[in-house]
Amino acid sequence: MKNTEKRNLLQALKASDSFSESRYYEVLEKIGDMKYNYGDYMITEPIDCNKELERLPEADYDLCCALLTMLLREDHFCNGSFERRYKAGEVQPILDRMITLLPDGE
Repeated sequence: MKNTEKRNLLQALKASDSFSESRYYEVLEKIGDMKYNYGDYMITEPIDCNKELERLPEADYDLCCALLTMLLREDHFCNGSFERRYKAGEVQPILDRMITLLPDGE
């Protein structure tokens, strides 16, 4: 999938203002950027989501995908956490960074 297509899907997800974790799973899988091995990108053991999110300002695209996957997996274990994080403003900045980091024309 071309980066312009990825960017369009990510922008549509952001514009939908949805905190449905299933919608985020769907988009990440569709664009081929679900990081099933997200733990490989993390630096805390056990994974500390709050500490990992502090890395966002310097994150590359793959780390952003891993951070978003991490939040989705956190919700699997702590039902409702994705919605809480979304409402707290912790999800949209990941999408913003992902959109910014996608190079044009690919």
